[in-house]
Amino acid sequence: IMDSAASVALASEPPTDELLERPPVNRNDSIITKQMLMNMIGIAAYEVGLMVFLLYEYEWIPDLKDKHDDPMTGPKSRHYTMLFNIFVLLQVFNEYNARFLRGEWQIWRGLNNNRLYLFISIGTMLLQIIMVQVAAPVLTFALKIHPAGLSGTQWVICLGFGAGTLVVQQILNRCRLLFMMLVPKGDPQHVQPESAKSPETTPE
Repeated sequence: IMDSAASVALASEPPTDELLERPPVNRNDSIITKQMLMNMIGIAAYEVGLMVFLLYEYEWIPDLKDKHDDPMTGPKSRHYTMLFNIFVLLQVFNEYNARFLRGEWQIWRGLNNNRLYLFISIGTMLLQIIMVQVAAPVLTFALKIHPAGLSGTQWVICLGFGAGTLVVQQILNRCRLLFMMLVPKGDPQHVQPESAKSPETTPE
């Protein structure tokens, strides 16, 4: 639900005219750029930190008990069901960040030209809802989720934390842009934005 579907969705991105405007890349350069490295470390830190926090700090979460004898935490509890749900939603929302790898902030750009991506993204979300809510009484034995699913309030919390990857990505983009502005132009680490480059002129 997270790996295969996401890879197909991202591989379906159609080519754009902007690809032709990019300068050539040395074949000896690393396939992972500095922006990509920052994205991976930043998003991973947010997701791991969030999951560890929710694993131990869960008393504030509402509706943890659907019935009096429901466990507060552990297998088949709403607490663990939320952890499972949030982890999946983190990946679903981060797929939109992964569409652009050069610090762009308009992550919705071009979605109208890629119906397959939208179909997979919406389908993944619907499948997750079915697994957690509709099929919970059956899947509770395999996935150890709560048989009654999650409450509406808990779903709002899960969606909020999942969408947090979009906010974290924009913070990472701004940090990278600030770093580029602070590094002197003569420094090898300085990368001049393409929008700031002046077009080359040819002698008449």
